[in-house]
Amino acid sequence: MELVPFQIALIALASGLIAGVAYKARVLDLVGTILAFLICFISGTMGHWSWLLILLIFVGGSFLATRFGFHYKLQLGVEESEDGMRGGANVLSNGTIPALVAMTYGVGWLDDEQALVAFTTALAVAAADTLASEIGVLAPAPVLIINPSTRVAPGTDGGISAIGSLAAALSALSMSMISLAVFVIIGWPDGFEWKQAGNFDFILLLLPAGLGFVGCQLDSILGATAEKRGWLGNAGVNFVAIGVSALISLQLLEFLRN
Repeated sequence: MELVPFQIALIALASGLIAGVAYKARVLDLVGTILAFLICFISGTMGHWSWLLILLIFVGGSFLATRFGFHYKLQLGVEESEDGMRGGANVLSNGTIPALVAMTYGVGWLDDEQALVAFTTALAVAAADTLASEIGVLAPAPVLIINPSTRVAPGTDGGISAIGSLAAALSALSMSMISLAVFVIIGWPDGFEWKQAGNFDFILLLLPAGLGFVGCQLDSILGATAEKRGWLGNAGVNFVAIGVSALISLQLLEFLRN
């Protein structure tokens, strides 16, 4: 997609508005805001402008999940931060892969379907992990994912719960549905022959949704192993889980095409 300077300026303005609103609403700190602007700008210019809308929905959903039961989380000591704001490390860990998908699509290394699936999968994993973490910490009796017979305190790395898993599944599905709906309504990519209802290729919905949930579980496994041993920090765990899930989505898409 070749952009004229006016379109680039509009995308820059929209990216600035998204980042600015996030900062004003105390969703992100200053470093996180700057990085969010860059991720939005890259995604909008090298991917498609409609990707900004999907990123905005993701940021909004993450904010609502963070603020849900926030005072109770403060009492438990499991809040994201004292003021609920997310910093640069969190933005990079969740936003780098979507931006990389946009860049690889922009240079022609991914086709339309691959970009759609990989971008949506990355955000589905990020959304699932965020919701599972923010809602799951409110569960009374989480267990360790690598040893379900072991009960752990809320907020423990690798801890999972029924309510957190449900939140992960629903958020992954919701993110996939929203993303696909945006692509269909906006008509991206140009000239793409979307199938009519009844013949619709549901793999474009189910693949990102399924991998969104699986990626969230991978995040928990890495948290219980690599993070606990100090090999990776929380941001590194998120980045690896999202990146691996996006790569698997491309491999599975290729397999299902053939």
